[in-house]
Amino acid sequence: MSAFVMSVITKRPAFKINVRALADFCQTSGDLISQYRASPSSIEGQFSHRYIQQKRSSPYQPEVSVRLDWQASEFDLSVNGRVDGITEQGIEEIKTSRIPPSEIPETAKALNLSQAKLYAGMIATRNPNQELFKVSVCYVHPQTLQEWPEVSWLSTAELIDYLVECCTRYSDWLALKVKHNRALIPWLNNLNFPFGEMRPEQRLMAESVYKSSVTKRHLAVEAPTGTGKTLAALYPALKAMGSQPIDSIFYLSMKTTGQEAAWSSVALADTEAAINAVQLSAKDTYCLSKETPCDGQYCKFANQYFEKRSNLRVHLFDPVHWTGQAITEFGKTHEICPYYLSQDWAIWADLIIGDLNYIYDTTAVQPYLLKEIDNRATVLIDEAHNLIDRGRMIYSTDFNGEALHKLRQQCPKRIKKTLSKIQTALRNCCKDKHLMIDSEPPLALIQQARQFVSDSAALLREEPSFEPPIEWQQFIFLCSRFVRLSELANERDFIWRYHDGKTHERKVELLCLNPASLLEEKHNLVNNVVAFSATLKPAAYSLTLNGLTSAVFQTLPSPFLPSQHRVRIIDDVSTRFSDRLALPELIRPLLHSYCHNKKNTWVFFSSYMQLNNCVKSLRLNSERHIVQNPHWSSDDKAQLLTRFRNERGITLFCVLGGVFSEGIDLPGEQLEQVVIIGPGLPQVNDINNRIKDSLSQQGLPGFDYTYMYPGLQKVLQAAGRTVRTHSDIGEIILVDDRFKTYWQQGLLPSYWQVRLCSIKDWTDTTAAP
Repeated sequence: MSAFVMSVITKRPAFKINVRALADFCQTSGDLISQYRASPSSIEGQFSHRYIQQKRSSPYQPEVSVRLDWQASEFDLSVNGRVDGITEQGIEEIKTSRIPPSEIPETAKALNLSQAKLYAGMIATRNPNQELFKVSVCYVHPQTLQEWPEVSWLSTAELIDYLVECCTRYSDWLALKVKHNRALIPWLNNLNFPFGEMRPEQRLMAESVYKSSVTKRHLAVEAPTGTGKTLAALYPALKAMGSQPIDSIFYLSMKTTGQEAAWSSVALADTEAAINAVQLSAKDTYCLSKETPCDGQYCKFANQYFEKRSNLRVHLFDPVHWTGQAITEFGKTHEICPYYLSQDWAIWADLIIGDLNYIYDTTAVQPYLLKEIDNRATVLIDEAHNLIDRGRMIYSTDFNGEALHKLRQQCPKRIKKTLSKIQTALRNCCKDKHLMIDSEPPLALIQQARQFVSDSAALLREEPSFEPPIEWQQFIFLCSRFVRLSELANERDFIWRYHDGKTHERKVELLCLNPASLLEEKHNLVNNVVAFSATLKPAAYSLTLNGLTSAVFQTLPSPFLPSQHRVRIIDDVSTRFSDRLALPELIRPLLHSYCHNKKNTWVFFSSYMQLNNCVKSLRLNSERHIVQNPHWSSDDKAQLLTRFRNERGITLFCVLGGVFSEGIDLPGEQLEQVVIIGPGLPQVNDINNRIKDSLSQQGLPGFDYTYMYPGLQKVLQAAGRTVRTHSDIGEIILVDDRFKTYWQQGLLPSYWQVRLCSIKDWTDTTAAP
């Protein structure tokens, strides 16, 4: 693979870390704590800092940059930071907090003090003749601006010793990292593609991914089914990591099938476990003590977490692929929380595989932690056509009366009184509003939610006999997320929707219309993003709403021949809502023809209503003809797919955009025919029309971006279930006159062999009822 041969790095390695991250790394005592607190917004924090700094008298120096250069035998380390304030006697670290220090967990206070001591130690190296330093951590309430200073007087020797101790500890860890990297680089240089030669299309994509990583450019690739996208993204990214502009790779997928494919590729490419790869999974998946809060007081896996983390960190370099199962077993053996351990290990691993949320959610800490240690990550996003809808989901939330009502019923009187204030605020903002859309936020509710999160620890202390149920922690998280997203919302990209009703029925929704700007902020926190999918056209639509307008866009040719995709467009049928009554009888002969032959067939409809209306006109065999049930479980889906792999002549009637539209591989005779009824436009409703209007006001084609293109991508994903290998031949029947327009506009794949047909080609003489 000459295109990917790299030179061995001879340059002396250089590392950076900021002071907060160094303090966190060196934290070796304390438990995990379960209390969620609504952190002050960045704007509140900035204001509090400026207020305190302006209040201080001269010669107080605010915002002083500091740097310490540390030389180890094999590498250089730079510790950087910005001191909030330097006084004549020492330093001041300002922390914005809604609660007094007495209510802040000791673990968090210890981290803040450690950070302040490191800053003081760095200043002390400049002033060795000063015997004592005043080390102040000043907590400030963002609204009242009340100050809670906590002051320590420490000697110069104590501070410099602490600084040296922390740098030494971190330096020892980096020595292990350097040793690992030096062994990894020649291994990466010699890494061969697992399947010998790349396919031509695969090579094109791989070259672009490599160039994107080393030049720090975002890339979006439309790669048709059969390209081998997973390895075409992962393999060159690993190669780029060996050239040292890249420190780590995040392989993110919105479905577990994508993550499973990535792990399969890792197992093929790295049989020796030379790469330290880590799986990130949901807290519920990793939790080993679901019946207890995530708190060291109650859970043994959270107890003394930071000491255990420090002692066990070296195991990251064990010759193991840290899959979900491996991390879970490790957690059981060492009695440490697998969820938080995987999060901590992720910033040091070579490869991280997980869900999109771990970089893009508002609560995601990974991109910021990476930045703190100067970890340049390449982010690979699989099935990127889903990023727009997932982005809207990530940046939307709701505040529902049911959760509040359920918690309130279980609480003692004093806590009930506090929850009643939230209930009142919810009732007032929802009054006489039935699914009403508004641009005005519920300020009183937001304030009550913020206040509850701040007061939650104190409320529990006042009721020592009350053991909080699981709903307590869930409600704190709900409030925290609601407050956080309300701070991000703007009138252009967000709307509020209010639901009135009974106490448990009231709800306030914050809905994201366009996630592009928030996604772009996350994209720009990493080295580069590579987004890939079989369906990203039109490019302008995908790049604009995915926040990737600066990305290079690449379209790959199909590895399959046009003759393998036998596409027929029936252009004299309308599936529009106004024609819904005539549709079932009109297409009955067509459906009868495809569901009564000896081939496996999937028939996709634009909605369950359309599906149910059309199948009523057919004579169905319950054994051979299966109608999708919206309540099917994952086991039901798996059993159905097993039938298609083992049987012939069966038909599935299902809905576009659902679980059967993508991520399913049924090659050869397992699935030979796909019939798609209608262009799959999203439902016309108030929310979608708001999206359309908002995009139109920004000068974008609102209807196309809201209805036409999302529907088209669902159609193309469904059509892609056929033709999975070079020997497959698939029939794709598109039923609606609008498909002819799409074809003429070049919106359908150029590698399809398309023929226009009439519904009259299927008559009662060819398909008897």
